[in-house]
Amino acid sequence: MVEEPDKSTRQIRRRRFDPDRRARIAEAALEVIGERGIEGLTHRAVAQAAQVPVAGTTYHYRDKEELLAAALELAVQRYEAVMSEIPRIRARDRIQDIVDLTADALTACFTTERAVTTVQLELYVAAIRRPALRPIADRFTAATRAMFGHYTDAETAELLTDAAQGITLRGIATDSPPSRDRIRSSLLRCVRA
Repeated sequence: MVEEPDKSTRQIRRRRFDPDRRARIAEAALEVIGERGIEGLTHRAVAQAAQVPVAGTTYHYRDKEELLAAALELAVQRYEAVMSEIPRIRARDRIQDIVDLTADALTACFTTERAVTTVQLELYVAAIRRPALRPIADRFTAATRAMFGHYTDAETAELLTDAAQGITLRGIATDSPPSRDRIRSSLLRCVRA
């Protein structure tokens, strides 16, 4: 008599042929970074989060660097989608309206969106020591610049982007992030410059 495999074995076996496995592993890598930071990213942790064998993660992503790249790619794709949607939804807004929207979004980075922002920044900063990640990380900047570029000239869009990124990094790395009014004031100075 052949013994029937338990449910967890059947799930892993069934997923072995899952065409979405690669994407699920990238999602799990992002989740692991959110829980443990980049230092906690391992194939074993990702395999557990994705509910696949470790061999499944190493088949799709050879090493930690590839897992990092996959997680960063996923994070930047999500960010690009948000940034590209703003001009579609708010096409008639003035730059001052977009500054208000940005001030609200940055304030959320320090409160309700802190976990997502932390992961994005960890991955972004990882590009400092990992040149292979830089082209992906640069897309965060390009997406923000393109969004602001719908409402202002290229030079102002670049200044607003740099200011917003600096405010985000400073705000997430302190116990006293800037207030919405302070953020708004800083961004409006960029517009007036």
